[in-house]
Amino acid sequence: MENLFFKLKNDIKGDILIDEYSLGMYATDASIYQIKPIAVILPKDAEDVKAAVCVAKKNNITILPRGAGTSLAGQTVGHSMILDFSKYMNTLLEINEQEKWVRVQPGMVRDDLNAELKPYGLHLAPDPATGSRANVGGMVGNNSSGTKSILYGKTVDHVLEASVLLADGTMLHFKNCSPQAFSAKAAQTNREGEIYASFKQLIDTHSEEIKHRFPKVMRRVGGYNLDEFVYTDQWNLSKLVCGSEGTLATTLELKMNLTPLPKHKSICVVHFSEVLEAIAAVEYMLPFRPSAVEILDKTVVDLSRENLTTKHHCHFIEGNPAAILIVEFYGDTMQDVMDRPEQMIARLKEKGFGYAYPIFPEGEAYEDVWVIRKKGLGLMLGLKGNKKPLAFIEDAAIPSEHLPEYIDKVLKICEKHGTKAAMYAHASVGVIHVRPILDLRLAEDIERLKGITDDTFELVMEYKGSWSGEHGDGLVRSAYNKRFFGETLYGAFLEIKKLFDPDNLMNPGKIVEAQTIEHNLRYGTAYKDQSIRTEYKYKAEEGFESSVHMCTGVGECRKLLGGTMCPSFKATRDEEHSTRGRANALRMAMSGQFGEEGLSSKRLHEVMDLCLSCKACKSECPSNVDMAKMKSDTLQMYYDEHGITFRDRLIRGSAKAAANISGWKAGAVNTVQRSGLFRFILELTAKIDKRRIMPEFAQQPFYKWFEKHAHKTNTGNKKVVLFADTYLNYHEPRIGISALQLLNSCGYEVILANVGCCQRPKISHGFLRDAKRDGLKTMSGLKTFLDKGLKVVVCEPSCASALNDDLPDLIADQDMADQLKNGVMMIDVFLADEMEKGRLDVHFEPISKALAIHGHCHQKALYGTNAMKALLKDSVKGVQEIPSGCCGMAGSFGYEKEHYDLSKKIGGEVLFPAVERLQEDHDIVACGFSCRHQIQHFTKARPIHFVESIRAVKNNDIN
Repeated sequence: MENLFFKLKNDIKGDILIDEYSLGMYATDASIYQIKPIAVILPKDAEDVKAAVCVAKKNNITILPRGAGTSLAGQTVGHSMILDFSKYMNTLLEINEQEKWVRVQPGMVRDDLNAELKPYGLHLAPDPATGSRANVGGMVGNNSSGTKSILYGKTVDHVLEASVLLADGTMLHFKNCSPQAFSAKAAQTNREGEIYASFKQLIDTHSEEIKHRFPKVMRRVGGYNLDEFVYTDQWNLSKLVCGSEGTLATTLELKMNLTPLPKHKSICVVHFSEVLEAIAAVEYMLPFRPSAVEILDKTVVDLSRENLTTKHHCHFIEGNPAAILIVEFYGDTMQDVMDRPEQMIARLKEKGFGYAYPIFPEGEAYEDVWVIRKKGLGLMLGLKGNKKPLAFIEDAAIPSEHLPEYIDKVLKICEKHGTKAAMYAHASVGVIHVRPILDLRLAEDIERLKGITDDTFELVMEYKGSWSGEHGDGLVRSAYNKRFFGETLYGAFLEIKKLFDPDNLMNPGKIVEAQTIEHNLRYGTAYKDQSIRTEYKYKAEEGFESSVHMCTGVGECRKLLGGTMCPSFKATRDEEHSTRGRANALRMAMSGQFGEEGLSSKRLHEVMDLCLSCKACKSECPSNVDMAKMKSDTLQMYYDEHGITFRDRLIRGSAKAAANISGWKAGAVNTVQRSGLFRFILELTAKIDKRRIMPEFAQQPFYKWFEKHAHKTNTGNKKVVLFADTYLNYHEPRIGISALQLLNSCGYEVILANVGCCQRPKISHGFLRDAKRDGLKTMSGLKTFLDKGLKVVVCEPSCASALNDDLPDLIADQDMADQLKNGVMMIDVFLADEMEKGRLDVHFEPISKALAIHGHCHQKALYGTNAMKALLKDSVKGVQEIPSGCCGMAGSFGYEKEHYDLSKKIGGEVLFPAVERLQEDHDIVACGFSCRHQIQHFTKARPIHFVESIRAVKNNDIN
């Protein structure tokens, strides 16, 4: 490997990964398989790809082109040199608005592409649920489709041209050819001519067999797309590359067809008491020309109602349905997209289908419905426990008239083999993804895997369906291609493979000459987790091991647009710095696959280092993987093994130091901290970047001010407790004063809880035993108020999350944990809740003219910003929320010298430019202490806390 590395390093500008951890993180995708690659190359350009392929050819190393690695069939794992195009080769090269096409590199993310196309009124139509991270090259390799395939078909219907590289170094450009042009190509005496001539002969020889054996359902992606060449004389070999799963060539550029964006949309959610009733209703919906009909069963619906991210979007679900059908309509007029669902509902009622039929035009509620659908897969895979709904029979496409009968029989097959199943997906085109729930650590469940697959395969053949409807062949279905297509066509597939790739270097073992389904499992009978002692209890996750295994590989953490997760991946585009990469590293270290060092290894410490503990994965990941919590635990293990640094000690003691310095010492300390000499020494000794100035200490702590002044105004007929967090107490007392004034103006007498630190610095930095010891004192102090039924309000989001998310899981006392979870609230959430319940006879008046909100990561992950916006929207003209992710500071992270540039890059993605574009009359609201300092450091703007932006006025007061 070292020799290979040096050969590659001389010729390649991109990244070369050969260490065990990197290879382990690329050993899996979203499938049930795991195979360690030989090396991973992230090429910067086509020349890098050529150089890598040349080295592979000379050394007889197989080649596996890969994008986001969201494959459910195992196409993107193999003992090969992986070429990952997602980091560098992800550029939109050309748009032709008039002719409606786009030219892109293979690593371009589908949703990112469509964001750039939106101003032109165009889009790349295939829309897999993973579109937020699916690469266009991967969509072509897999022949992806998605929810709108009833209108737009599959990716093969949209690929126009492809520039590809063969394993022998031959460059080819495929595009549409007339019979004359194709014959001219075939007449050439070079490698290109050989391919064109041999391919033509193969199609001519087997055309009748192709027509006979290829399934007649629209959703068919198994084998090679030979049926694209028997019903037309316009041949385009890019349509053969499409769906070939990287087994024929490596794609370097793609020209894709674009379609106009729909003018108007609506959605109807039909609720059913029985699953089979829902499936039977589909044929009565199709005449009303829906753009999509998607089914979600009770499993997905119930998980959606429980999931942190999705439960707020579930308002449209009525009652307790066994299944819902999401029926979408596109049209040229609003009347059209509202009339057709009404007509459909009338027809369904006439036939006795369904019990509820809410309709939503395009807007917030419409988007809520699609959030639930798109996160359905991840929610299913995130089921707690070892048994998971697995992808292996889920991809069959069945003629719609047989679909109810087929699904009924599949469920009975699962029942025969002693397992249950969950289901979702594309009822409109006969593809309902049935997921049997199995634990492949158990030998008996591996036997069930094989038995259910064989029985279902026979059923698909009986109904003349497609064995691969959208997820492809990969490792999970390729072994059935010979039986499915017959000896003759399978022989043709082998000929095509040999024609393009005579040395079998391109992603071998997929489509042809494949393993059987039970080999190379990520979890098999030999898999075993080592015994792990953790500080967190992982009560909700049912243990540390289960928390790690909640990651399913669907790669939501790799999205680049929207949300917060995952800030370090967005900035680096390195798999290692995604939540999925970290979870895979934890799993393999925990199970001994990385050697004896396990979870305390230095390399794992590097993998976890760029996790900002933002908690976005806890809410945005469909499986609610809480990487921040697991990072803290592994940091504690690392300290136990390797000790701590001077900087670690400073961070661990930061809250105590603030309490000691705030007051009469503050002026002198602040002056020293600002000096260049101090910052130089601090960088030298503690690796705190000298470009940063440490937060100033207050010359009078807030609790001291409260003792002296609060009695003058602190009256009200209701009581509430204000938590004196370290930041408002010892650094920014003005926040505490503003909070007091706001609560007083709402009619509350404020009781100050000056009971100690929330332990956030210790928790985030991995000093969990210290956090638990000192946190118990803080919790005991709060318990005296909570026992009286009082609510404790918190101004700092990271303190709130420490008190009602982290500390409750560090202690065994469940009663105290429940008190903290239910009794500690963000101040804006508390006030919004009081307002909604009619307990506040006030209206809010602005202190600021206009506001732009930046939500703290923990705030967005656990509490949301809706409460704050609800209180502001009627009082402040011009309230907007900056669509920012993480600010990049993350407590001490942004101060650390090695992280300074990344901290800047993360904030610079969206937040800093948005702040700099604001008008002068805008105040920036940032509830996070770190966020305010980060924004001020890089933009010179001076953000305020929410409590500084408004005051309450009694409704009967005269202005």
